[in-house]
Amino acid sequence: MKKFLLLSAGVAIAAAANPAAAQSVTGTVNVTGSVAGRCSVVAPGGSAVQTFSGTIGLGQLDEDDGTLKSSLEGTTAGASGGTPVETRVVCTSASVNIDVTAETLANGTRGTAPASGYANEINYTAEMQVALASGSSDNKVTFDTATAATATKTVGRLAASGNNVTVKAYGFATKGGASGLLVAGDYTSTITVNVAPSA
Repeated sequence: MKKFLLLSAGVAIAAAANPAAAQSVTGTVNVTGSVAGRCSVVAPGGSAVQTFSGTIGLGQLDEDDGTLKSSLEGTTAGASGGTPVETRVVCTSASVNIDVTAETLANGTRGTAPASGYANEINYTAEMQVALASGSSDNKVTFDTATAATATKTVGRLAASGNNVTVKAYGFATKGGASGLLVAGDYTSTITVNVAPSA
């Protein structure tokens, strides 16, 4: 009887030392998110906004004889009139649409000519140039106020850092001819640019 009890106790101790094989569970957890295609203006140290503004100051427009300054008539994209306006635009999409429009530089009501021999409107070319991440030079649109042709283009991904949008005005010409005498007063114009994710 003692031998049987000792044998049973030995089996019980062995069973406790070797438990049944462990069972495991494997799970898969997905983590998701999204980034919308969007464009925002980001000023240094500022938060993202949807608009920006600036001024291209041309100073005195006329020569001593009352006609448009020859230095403004001779301006080009490489040597534009006034200081261009620059800003940083952040776009998350792989390509963007850019376009620019402008109105004549005018004193008074546009389309209403003053007395014969005088002028109150000046045509010019407005240009928006963007810096691209690829370094491509196919990166600008222009708008000539004399022809009013819409300027729109789809370009690649914008450069990620620094000012990547530049707006210029150049190639000024008196509406009605170079001999027109500019009437006295303040001349104003607005250039409107748009940068948007490409659909």
